[in-house]
Amino acid sequence: MLTLFVAHAHAEVDIKEADRLFAVGLSLRDTNREQSCKYFHQSLEKNPNAIGTLMNVALCDELLGKIASAYARFSEARDRAKEGNLPDYIEEAEAHISTLKVDLPHVTITFLGERPKGTRVLIGDIIVSSTQLDEKSLVAVDPGELVIVVSAPGRLAYETRMMIGKKETKPIEVPELKKGVTVKGSSRKSIGIITTAAGGGLLITGQVLALVARSKYREFKKAPFCDAMDICEAEAQAEIEKAITLGNVGTVVSVVGLAAAGIGVYLWLSAPSEPTEKRLTFVPNVTPESAGITAIGRF
Repeated sequence: MLTLFVAHAHAEVDIKEADRLFAVGLSLRDTNREQSCKYFHQSLEKNPNAIGTLMNVALCDELLGKIASAYARFSEARDRAKEGNLPDYIEEAEAHISTLKVDLPHVTITFLGERPKGTRVLIGDIIVSSTQLDEKSLVAVDPGELVIVVSAPGRLAYETRMMIGKKETKPIEVPELKKGVTVKGSSRKSIGIITTAAGGGLLITGQVLALVARSKYREFKKAPFCDAMDICEAEAQAEIEKAITLGNVGTVVSVVGLAAAGIGVYLWLSAPSEPTEKRLTFVPNVTPESAGITAIGRF
């Protein structure tokens, strides 16, 4: 079993828009599979309850070689079809599940030291459940390069990478997560200045990226590249997707820069003139909704 991490988990259901996106994806299925799959994914985000859309997204995952993702989606579709008494969907989903199950790669996760409370393990876009960590069970993953990030409140995150192929089972050994770096008050002003400068640099970089992304998006999101139904040429769509990604990166960089600058200014202005016993700890704070720096300690 695996849990898919969905960035837009809290998006509102929009059935009308979901149906429109699905229709576009369906019209492109035989001529442009890549674009078709993108529209199916967007449709599912607008209406996660549509079993037919879920089946099409699962099929896209399978065709792209994302075995574990496809297996999870077909399993979800089968379970929903059973609840809705839809035998055709059940039969088709189970046929794919049987085929995919044979080639599923797996990993096992072992903690070499203490596993702090609130530990989160992220493999690509998969969040490993606490139950799987407790039971040390097999975790199904997509073949290829895996990026593993382990984090916990008050600890430094651990990241590693590994390659895995079809049918393989590989271990992931997680070292004990180190505690945040602690500095005394005498170093606080220096760290505040450095953090402020770094945050300001990130903020400027993020704004520049956002402006470039917006310009590129507007350049291709119009005629003659896209028609009235918002269907774009393959090359233009690729450039639009790149612009959206660049814009998202710019937003994240700006937010992290602003947070870092704010912390830096606070440390700079509130630094004591004489060394004291006050201590401050910096640790990264990563959640499915945000990423940044957390300051912990007594001020």
